[in-house]
Amino acid sequence: MKKISIEENAARVETMNELYELDERDKEGHPHRHTFTGLGVEIATYRKFAHEMAIYKKWNDKNYPLS
Repeated sequence: MKKISIEENAARVETMNELYELDERDKEGHPHRHTFTGLGVEIATYRKFAHEMAIYKKWNDKNYPLS
């Protein structure tokens, strides 16, 4: 595991807390209420999807057929 600095860790904690609040994990009824479980995976999936959508848009804008 890569050793990170105190500053890098503080930034990571700040980011995870921001994502926790955006996902409303403090609210009653959330399936992952009061946990960070899966939050990093969700963000990684979101970023990958956004990248793939950019590629899709590029070729779709050129009217390249899907089939």
